[in-house]
Amino acid sequence: MSDNFSQDLQSITDSVIEQQMSVEQQIKNSLAEASTNAISSRRLENILKGAQNLEQFAKMGLSSIKANTNQLRQTLDDMEKQCHEQQVAIDLQAIQAMQQAISALAKAQSALLQSQAIDKVFGTIMKCSDTLSKIE
Repeated sequence: MSDNFSQDLQSITDSVIEQQMSVEQQIKNSLAEASTNAISSRRLENILKGAQNLEQFAKMGLSSIKANTNQLRQTLDDMEKQCHEQQVAIDLQAIQAMQQAISALAKAQSALLQSQAIDKVFGTIMKCSDTLSKIE
């Protein structure tokens, strides 16, 4: 009886550790996605600021544009760089999203298996409780 009890407790421990590792991986994935989104937001903010600066020069007229062509060219170059980086990032996100779509069924199956594992843990806990009652 004590061997079964010990095995059941080990089964609970193993299942819970596996569940915990899965949840921790989900957290890491969420943090990585948040970081990527923050970088994208910064790029877009830089492009917006550049466009607003250019717009201000345009409102001041042709003489202002001619007097500041070097600064305007630099702003356009910076905007182009940020835009290109954002396009690459979006393309990578699209590829990742397609990969995630392909693995979505596997994730759903994994979630169902995790649910079954937790059900098994619950059943094993109940079994341990019954065994302990019998030992008492």
